[in-house]
Amino acid sequence: MRRAPASGSPPPTRQPPDLPVTSPDVDVFRCPICGEELRAGVKKCRHCNEWIDRDCESCGVPIKGMFAARGLCAECAAVRHMAVMERPQAPVAERKSKSTAIILAALLGGIGVHRFYLNRTGSGVLYLVFCWTLIPALLAFAEIIRLAFMDDYTFQAKYGS
Repeated sequence: MRRAPASGSPPPTRQPPDLPVTSPDVDVFRCPICGEELRAGVKKCRHCNEWIDRDCESCGVPIKGMFAARGLCAECAAVRHMAVMERPQAPVAERKSKSTAIILAALLGGIGVHRFYLNRTGSGVLYLVFCWTLIPALLAFAEIIRLAFMDDYTFQAKYGS
């Protein structure tokens, strides 16, 4: 059995730290990322784990809100963005479309247009030379079936560059 305190007042209860502060003398604001209520002076939101208040990684200026989540102030972000924009881009290999190759093989496969599209110039010339025999048309029909059942990864590995 529990004893009551000698003074007659109930024992003091402590409020857990996770409960929102309801005292009017404590400043409360909302997180700009998730919108949850936070106490003034916090550096990182405990709900979304994003930075609320920190210094810029480049120049050390204090930043708040959305820029704090990025870690860069507006000026440093603009400078870094311009540096990325000015960097020369490496040439990108041309991707070939499997559906385009199938359509070309179906419509103009007898003269080998699909072979030129797939960068197979040698066999494309052979298709042109022997187009009067109708053998390239039969081969094009077989290639339509082969291309239709080939997965995209294999197609790009074979014909993508």
